Amino acid sequence: MPRLRSKTPRTTHTTSVFVLLVLALVGGVTVGLIRGGTLDALVRVYVSRPWMFVATIAALSVSRFIPGLYAAAWVLATVAVALFAAANSRLPGVGLLWAGIALNTVVILANGGQMPVSLWAAERAGVSASEIYASAQHTPGDDNTVLRPATDVIPLAFPGAGAVISIGDVLAAAGVGMFGAVAPVRARRTLESRLTPK
Repeated sequence: MPRLRSKTPRTTHTTSVFVLLVLALVGGVTVGLIRGGTLDALVRVYVSRPWMFVATIAALSVSRFIPGLYAAAWVLATVAVALFAAANSRLPGVGLLWAGIALNTVVILANGGQMPVSLWAAERAGVSASEIYASAQHTPGDDNTVLRPATDVIPLAFPGAGAVISIGDVLAAAGVGMFGAVAPVRARRTLESRLTPK
């Protein structure tokens, strides 16, 4: 779960996750279009039980605004995205999306309902340590951190928007990016095969 710099104690974690996923989707769709996919084909992709994906987003949003429900919201998001992935197993990337969210949830539960953040990574990403200490959803990582390699330990030093992300974030972003890169190409080929006279 990425940590971005903020002027207030409230975590920007959930917003950062959404931004990361949106960027991955845009990048993936760009690759898909370069590979010959089309937006028209993409919007024709059938998605089963989309409300489960909406439930995932809603749960993660709740985790931002109600700190006391942080861990429970991630558990709910994991269940919702698992059901979504099971109903849409043919869609590229959904397995990675589930794996990323599930891994983050396991780490949060194993660390008392908070996601540990590496102060070393935060310093290199330009994230203030005071923000981590002030966050209700995050805690500084230390020698007592459980599953430390899977916590927020990967620094992203973007100018003006430093972030520290986890392996789970990378997996989720990879899943979304894979969907964007593969789905429009696959859908275009399916449409063409249906329109080609036999």
